[in-house]
Amino acid sequence: MTKFLCRLATAIWLAAILSAVSGCSKKGPTDPTASRGWELQSFGGDLGAVWGSSADDVFVVGHRGTILHYNGTSWEAMESGVERYLNTIWGSSSSEVFALGFDGKMLRYDGTSWSVFGSGFGGELGGIWGTSATNLYVVGLSRINHYDGTNWTSVSGAFGHLNSAWGSSGSDVFAVGLAGVIWHFDGTAWTSMVSGTTAHLFSVWGSSSSDVFAVGGYYDSVGVILHYNGTEWSTMTAGAGVNLNSIWGSSSRDVFAVGKEGLIVHYDGTAWKAMSSGSSYNLYGVWGSSGHDVYAVGNNGTILHYNGTTWSTVKSGFDVSLRSVWGASENSVVAVGSYGMLYYNGTNWRDLTGASYRSMSGVWGQLLWDLSIFAVGDVILHFDGNAWSTTSISDHTYLHDVWGSSLSDVFAVGDTGTILHYDGGRWSAMSSSSTAELYGTWGSSEDDVFAVGAGGTILHFDGISWSAMAGGSNANLRDVWGNDGSNVFAVGENGTILHYNGIFWGEMASGSNAELHAVWGSAADDVFAAGGNGIILRYQGTNWSPMASSTHVDLYGLWGTATGEVLAVGDYGTVLRYGH
Repeated sequence: MTKFLCRLATAIWLAAILSAVSGCSKKGPTDPTASRGWELQSFGGDLGAVWGSSADDVFVVGHRGTILHYNGTSWEAMESGVERYLNTIWGSSSSEVFALGFDGKMLRYDGTSWSVFGSGFGGELGGIWGTSATNLYVVGLSRINHYDGTNWTSVSGAFGHLNSAWGSSGSDVFAVGLAGVIWHFDGTAWTSMVSGTTAHLFSVWGSSSSDVFAVGGYYDSVGVILHYNGTEWSTMTAGAGVNLNSIWGSSSRDVFAVGKEGLIVHYDGTAWKAMSSGSSYNLYGVWGSSGHDVYAVGNNGTILHYNGTTWSTVKSGFDVSLRSVWGASENSVVAVGSYGMLYYNGTNWRDLTGASYRSMSGVWGQLLWDLSIFAVGDVILHFDGNAWSTTSISDHTYLHDVWGSSLSDVFAVGDTGTILHYDGGRWSAMSSSSTAELYGTWGSSEDDVFAVGAGGTILHFDGISWSAMAGGSNANLRDVWGNDGSNVFAVGENGTILHYNGIFWGEMASGSNAELHAVWGSAADDVFAAGGNGIILRYQGTNWSPMASSTHVDLYGLWGTATGEVLAVGDYGTVLRYGH
């Protein structure tokens, strides 16, 4: 991890120099009012399916076009180009991967990027399977599509709502769907099979033409597992109290099925037995590279991994509730949250696996010759350009935010009026003369620093001591930011926005009663505030007005550049981007 970040720091330093040199021939800052709106850049959300070509090449898809990739070391978010739910993924190799969506779109990954593949499917797509990239079967709503490497052909009929497909060969393909529907393709035609159940079937998998499993249920009641022996389908004793959503196995004696409320059952060739998943989230997809390397995915960015002995939660970084974001440039951004950190290198968001899985609420840094990062929460983490170090804080004290005027003048604020100061060598406590929870801090210089918190608390540091300021509000204040010392904004609960003009604080009309968690701006007349239920407000010198954020998750952090790039982060690994 240390070597990884060291290389990042060097790359960032070089990129900064190159950018400064090349910037002379580029256009000036882009006016964000003429740019596109907020776009989803990363979202863990609900995950619907998992597939891989090997143990170090795993893909996960889900909510609003989410595609995550694991390279054997870390997870990264991939650009899908779509914002609809992706419910299925399958591939024939690492450079031939296909994902399906509820909106009838199909995506193809060629080893480099994702693009829309195929057209005219119509309706929801449920399952995909093939013998190769030139022999694909795609099933969905009353339709089965086939790709021969050149053309798509479609067979429509009374297939019902098909959810999944699997085959042992191109002349032995099964498709299952709602109300117990099972269809079989013998290489010439599709025929209906007797399933013996009216339960909804969501997934099908087999080890051979005479050993096929299908799983499902009645949504909120008993789960169902069917088995085909090459002649007929029969019901197996599932031991499942809730429906099962997906099935996969490494062999006929090593089969996994996952379902509602964290249910995982395993078949050893003799009987199905429940496994301890350690999760209560609904699971929608399962796949493995072997019987001792299996993944299950589901609600709220859940990724579970089985090592042959136990299931454990995978920290992909994209299930993190992000609380703060800061960047050295638009190509070097760090976001922190509940037990995780994400890093953006200008192309992809990646989990900073080795940094820490402590709970972090604030992040700030500076780029000189090396990238230096401070993150605060239940401890203080510091990256000095080469390695991470940890500073413990008092028991029962939590730090909510951090800001500095330089690497030798850093302030961290937190519980019960706690203010810590870093002088470049060590952290020491400062007297705040307050016992209020402090949630945000910012300053224009080393002798002009603000801290805000519970009950409308506003504190100011003049370079010598902290003193209380009259803000005129009793609302809990969550964040503070300013363009300079005479133009400062503080935001908080019930849509509260306060403004300081260098003499006194006054309340501004926000037009909202939502909880506001973050404030940031690129100029005095270009300020953003974000908060609960995906709310984003913008101030352009006259009044605050709402922006369409395209999300309903709570947002907690804002940061941007002078060129109009703005990032908002929040629950479930959400990252929104606004700019040119």
